[in-house]
Amino acid sequence: MQISKQKSFSAVINFAIGFFFLSLLAAKGAYNWMPFFCGVLGIGYSLFLLTRKTKLAFSKNDKWIICCYVFYFAVFLISLFIHKGNVRELDNPSRALVFIPVLILLLQIRLLPQVLIYCIPLGAIIAGGIAIYDRFVSQVWLAFSPRIMHIQGGDIAMSLGIFSLVLGFYSLERKMQKTALLCFSAVIFGIIGSLLSGARGGWIGLPLFIIFSLWFYRHYLSKKFFIGAISIFILAGVGAAQTSEMRVMERFNQAKYDITSYLSGKNTSTSLGARFDMWKGAVLMIKEKPILGWGVKGYQEKQTQQVSEGTISEYAGTFKHAHNQYLDVLTKYGLLGILALLGVFILPLRIFIQGLKTAGNSTVKMTAILGIMHIISAMTYCLSQSFFNHNSGNIFYFFLVIVFYAMMRTEQQRAKHE
Repeated sequence: MQISKQKSFSAVINFAIGFFFLSLLAAKGAYNWMPFFCGVLGIGYSLFLLTRKTKLAFSKNDKWIICCYVFYFAVFLISLFIHKGNVRELDNPSRALVFIPVLILLLQIRLLPQVLIYCIPLGAIIAGGIAIYDRFVSQVWLAFSPRIMHIQGGDIAMSLGIFSLVLGFYSLERKMQKTALLCFSAVIFGIIGSLLSGARGGWIGLPLFIIFSLWFYRHYLSKKFFIGAISIFILAGVGAAQTSEMRVMERFNQAKYDITSYLSGKNTSTSLGARFDMWKGAVLMIKEKPILGWGVKGYQEKQTQQVSEGTISEYAGTFKHAHNQYLDVLTKYGLLGILALLGVFILPLRIFIQGLKTAGNSTVKMTAILGIMHIISAMTYCLSQSFFNHNSGNIFYFFLVIVFYAMMRTEQQRAKHE
């Protein structure tokens, strides 16, 4: 039985991928549902192949993806033994390992581009709608917080908006004006979701994401469109900044106060002040153990010592991570850890860039750009948040790298036979 010929099975997988985007922020733990479902199917399919002794022909890029995922998990496993940690420390990194069978599964079927084209913008609209409901109906101060850690939710909503922007340009290229309108509307909802969550990490990268998207599709967009698009985003930004409920200026002024208070020594126990202290403490730890790091337990013990010595504030000492993924990994897992983290970023990014350069059609190009934007946005979130210290961050990142890569790969093969 060739799974690629089983249309009903392919329909189930495509439904699962589509529903993932639609339900992502709709309920507590919803981001787990479809990846877990695909993981079970992937493991089952891999076992089926083993019993049939079927040999799979992996491409060079398939192997790179698998290897960087395995190495990422292996580093955490090694650290567990070296630092005598708790087995629960493997929970988050194990997601990378679980999604390898999903890759094997998705490479055997065709993921329909229509699933992304419609479900991603609809997912962004749903996310924005939920954020609006949380803030204005339920009077929740930080949108998404009843279902997911609000910073994670805001960053994910921003990603859905970014993906919708790419799909909007793709739709314009394919002369699907109505779909483009849906996608560009979804961009606004994704950004609103991020704004209402209070997550500032996504705001930093937003101008960069817009510029990248415009650059990738510059050959298909007129000067009038460029001017119009930039004007709309500037006006939308000014409007959001002037709207008290969006809390943009409030958050900006709060950040300004946090920085001046920290530098003057007046108050270090603020949101940004705590981050500065955590980063300072992390840098000091890295200097002491740069190769293998401190481990999770060692990090917490050293952090407690830093609080007692007055190196960092008591408030900063209440956090279990450095609020910067790169520093957090360097502190706990050393140079080996940062190599693993950069590996799951840079290797897939390089593959997607190669796919973009050699794109045989607009769909290959679109999936490659989605992969690029996904990785760059996650790298940006990691600057001010330990994105992978949360189950939601691991699933969202590792699962979508697999989805975008598998779709790009199958579309590349189709383009060769057209």
